[in-house]
Amino acid sequence: MPIDPIVIIGAGPSGLLLARYLELHRIPVVIYERDSSPTHRPQGGSLDLHDETGLKALKETGLLDEAKSYMRAEGEAMKIVDKGGKIWYDENDKVVKAHTGFHEGGPVTGRPEIDRTDLRNILIKSLGSDTIQWGHTVSSCSKISSSHYQINFVSQPYITTPFLIGADGAFSRVRPLIHSTLPSYSGVSMYELTIPPKNMTPELKTYVGQGCLLALDEGMTVLPQMNSEGLCKVYVGLRCPENWTDENPLPDKKKREWLANLFQGWHDQVRDVIMASEEDKLVTRRIWQFDPDLKWDTDLTGVTVMGDAAHVMSPFAGEGVNQALADALELGKTLVSLFIVPTPRASSPPFPLSLLPISQPRSKPLLSSPPAADLHHALRRFERKMMRRARKEMIGSKENMDMFFGENAARNLTHWMSTFMIRFVWQTVTEWPVDFVNAIWD
Repeated sequence: MPIDPIVIIGAGPSGLLLARYLELHRIPVVIYERDSSPTHRPQGGSLDLHDETGLKALKETGLLDEAKSYMRAEGEAMKIVDKGGKIWYDENDKVVKAHTGFHEGGPVTGRPEIDRTDLRNILIKSLGSDTIQWGHTVSSCSKISSSHYQINFVSQPYITTPFLIGADGAFSRVRPLIHSTLPSYSGVSMYELTIPPKNMTPELKTYVGQGCLLALDEGMTVLPQMNSEGLCKVYVGLRCPENWTDENPLPDKKKREWLANLFQGWHDQVRDVIMASEEDKLVTRRIWQFDPDLKWDTDLTGVTVMGDAAHVMSPFAGEGVNQALADALELGKTLVSLFIVPTPRASSPPFPLSLLPISQPRSKPLLSSPPAADLHHALRRFERKMMRRARKEMIGSKENMDMFFGENAARNLTHWMSTFMIRFVWQTVTEWPVDFVNAIWD
């Protein structure tokens, strides 16, 4: 008897990678995504992939080799300046020399950058043609029973499912089924700008460098970040009340001038970066975050959340997508272990046929819906492990944000960078016993 497909809400990195993992194991899956197509809206700038999370997830889903062709080692380079233009830290030459060769088949080292759009396209192309149902905006999700759910769409008929995964972002429509906590405003709002390659003058290229520039001071930031093909994303950040951007809206015209005037008294290149951007592509965002100690429990079976829907954090640790990909890989392994029925190992053919180089054809796995108690226990265990792993990064992202927007930000961040290895070793030594005990407890 065929099983119901696993329903994923949201075609972001975690939803797509989970679907990829399930399809590799021939488990039926469908994604419902509100965007009308893969090109419906921009996917933001680039992100760095981390060894034990993002890179591991791509490797275990067979996508790492393809992703290598889009990775940029030079994107790791960081440069830190203050309001007056003083360069506190610059690793442009050091990073490029340290991490080269993976485009020629060598191993991936460091934390290479990849554009979010490229990553998403790789994941989309890896799926079946009918896996993603585009243009499906979820209005609400409701419980039919403790193990069956109804998903209501804005413009399409509702569907029901016993297997529901929320990968639908910070304000998830799935999450209210399992808990009612909402993310809180972090105290920071940002403006996202885009500088086209034609506007990146030699002076701007030298100023930004090959990766990311961080101009930090007085509770404000300007963060230009190079993307592929010469495009540059710029993130202007302000520490301000939640309603500040509503009370101080961008004007209909001369948006760039309005934004640049917030940085009067800063070195000239800050204004140059803002004025080089395209005015019609300016986006305002509030930054949301969950409490790192968030926990929940539920009696419902067959429903869970991951990625930003579970643990949205500020972007100042570069961990959001990496943690989301790790969630998807972990959840994929959990579901595969539940849905695939173990088959007895085939016996070897009799002698002398056993000496011949004949391999048995790979059989299609037997699938079965797991018992409700087993599914409930496995998903709650997944959630505990996910939140324990993400908690460290949620704390780190908040601490980094406070440093970026605090006093003497450029100096303090430079000191933080210079002592990174000492802190990493100390953290490893002090945390591994706790992680070991937790692994046994799980």
